[in-house]
Amino acid sequence: MQLQFSPAGGCGPRPAQSPELNRVRVAALVRQMPLLALVIAGNTLALAAMALHSAPLPLTLSAPVALLAICGLMAFDWLRIAGRVIGEEEAGRILRRVNTASTALSMVYIVWVTALYVHADAAQRNALIHAVALTGMFAIFALAQLPKTALLIGGMSLPGFAWLLMTAGDSTSILAGVNIFIVLLSLFMSVSGSSRDFDDMVAARAQASQLAKDKSQLAKDKSQLADEKSQLAEDMSRLADEKSRLAEDNERLANTDSLTRLANRRAFFADISREIDTGDPVLMGIVDLDGFKPVNDLYGHALGDKVLCECAERLRLFGQEGATIARLGGDEFGVFLSGRMTDSDILAFGARICAALKAPVRIGDAHATISSSIGFARFPEDARDAQHLYERADFALYYAKQNRRGEAVLFTADHETNMRMNARIEQCLRRANLEEEIQLEFQPLFDVADQSIVSFEALARWKSPELGAVSPTQFVPVAERSEIIHALTRTVLRKALKAAKAWPESLGVSVNLSVRDLLSPRALTQIVAIIEASEIDTARIDIEVTETSLLTDFEKAEAALTMLKRLGVKISLDDFGTGYSSLSYVHRLPVDKIKIDRSFIQEIHGSGVARDIVKSMIGLIGNLNLHCVTEGVETSEQFDLLRKFGCNVVQGFLFSRPIPQDDVARFIAEAKTKPRLLSRAG
Repeated sequence: MQLQFSPAGGCGPRPAQSPELNRVRVAALVRQMPLLALVIAGNTLALAAMALHSAPLPLTLSAPVALLAICGLMAFDWLRIAGRVIGEEEAGRILRRVNTASTALSMVYIVWVTALYVHADAAQRNALIHAVALTGMFAIFALAQLPKTALLIGGMSLPGFAWLLMTAGDSTSILAGVNIFIVLLSLFMSVSGSSRDFDDMVAARAQASQLAKDKSQLAKDKSQLADEKSQLAEDMSRLADEKSRLAEDNERLANTDSLTRLANRRAFFADISREIDTGDPVLMGIVDLDGFKPVNDLYGHALGDKVLCECAERLRLFGQEGATIARLGGDEFGVFLSGRMTDSDILAFGARICAALKAPVRIGDAHATISSSIGFARFPEDARDAQHLYERADFALYYAKQNRRGEAVLFTADHETNMRMNARIEQCLRRANLEEEIQLEFQPLFDVADQSIVSFEALARWKSPELGAVSPTQFVPVAERSEIIHALTRTVLRKALKAAKAWPESLGVSVNLSVRDLLSPRALTQIVAIIEASEIDTARIDIEVTETSLLTDFEKAEAALTMLKRLGVKISLDDFGTGYSSLSYVHRLPVDKIKIDRSFIQEIHGSGVARDIVKSMIGLIGNLNLHCVTEGVETSEQFDLLRKFGCNVVQGFLFSRPIPQDDVARFIAEAKTKPRLLSRAG
């Protein structure tokens, strides 16, 4: 804080000078300083002329030369500054120069005038007193914007000169000195008050200017804020639109199959559940493509995807009949219709779907032929919710694939009975002590040339404490649909190898493996361990796999069979001709034998087409240097034809039904003493 005189003549705190105040002071001094220089220069020349004959010549001329030089420089400097924009830093430097120049000028002037006063006469002294007083007062007023400088000049010059007058001894000089003191004090008070008012005015103007700037800036900020608010509103609106669009896209993606663009499983069940909630009748169908896996493996996944898309487009046409179509996964599609339909209408609808999908699919140079099986179930007749409706439709589909492949099957009361029975069988299997409850029977296989036994096929028989004797056609499919099959396979394999160990080393034993066994690394490892622990020659072991089991995952199945083949076991492909494989696949597998399914043998005698098919298959198998085994040989006529076609091994009721394990040794002994063949052929 600085102490300055208050308007009342006292002292009070004043804020520090601001750079803006310095600029205003410089602007005011631009007009005053040249006049001050002119006044001092003129006063100096007049006093020098007056004292030319009374004071020494050097004193009279030396000081005026210095004073005139300082005044000239001051005037030139201020004329140069006039009209130019002064920065804050430059304003500070200019004011410091003013302080220095004014102090030097006043000191030179008052010393010179005092020296002249000593040599002057009474008239000259009066003139000097008036000149000094007027010049000092003008200098104080001229420098009023710089109160410190003005008071410094007045305090340095006039008090000393006044004191000189008051000590002169004459009353006139004393009165003049006292008068100068009084005037000087009044000037100090006036300049202090004027300076304070000037500072306040400048501060107020600066404050007003700053306020105006702040107001203008506030208006700009307010306008900018309004613009930003408007922009924010637009951005929020755009984001809301984008969010809505993304939500729609996500909803569409969540309910759409990415490959076929049909509804997916999630959307399918949601639509059916909503329809069921209305209480209206609903028909659900599960469509499975028969033969798609070989197409996918033969031509690659890219073409397989195109086949799926083509099938989807064919199914999409049924949407014109009010059907909702969805892809449930893999080569499985879903369809549902609202409204009540008769059984015949349902089967006719399914037949049209089967016909549409059976038409050849041509994509580029590739030509794929597939078919489809369909299982239907109805609400509310067959189920009360979407999940149970799907389970019944899926059971009808399973029945179609097992018994009426390529057709539509409607879920019936018999299927419901079978489902319940299968559920009960599964529960009993899970609780069963398989080592005690599973017994084996063995059906022999005979060499066509000499009708000698070459091996026995192990067949599982289950006698449940709760269910009694259960047919393999019932419990094996149930086991294969869950992990129970692994325990069943291990049990059958251990028992079969243990039994074969007591047979002649020339006889082999064959055991069936399921697709689950082939595709499970853990199950396969356990099977290998059982074979290695059996201490039986692996060349006597024949592992049978069905043709259809290979279609689930051909690559994994091939790797599993290759690993088993390294042990030295033989590999047989069972039920050949019933699936959708081909000899182009067979040559990629480590297969030793191919078993032609019994369904072909049953018609071989009465159907020329069936006879030609069997003959062609036997010929193709022979060309691949594989052994041919035919199942289901029941008549001597069938045997005669098979022997004529070049079949190697036969199996069937003509020679023997399955034999209990305890009777195998006796059967082997009897086979050495009497022929098994009942044929008329020689």
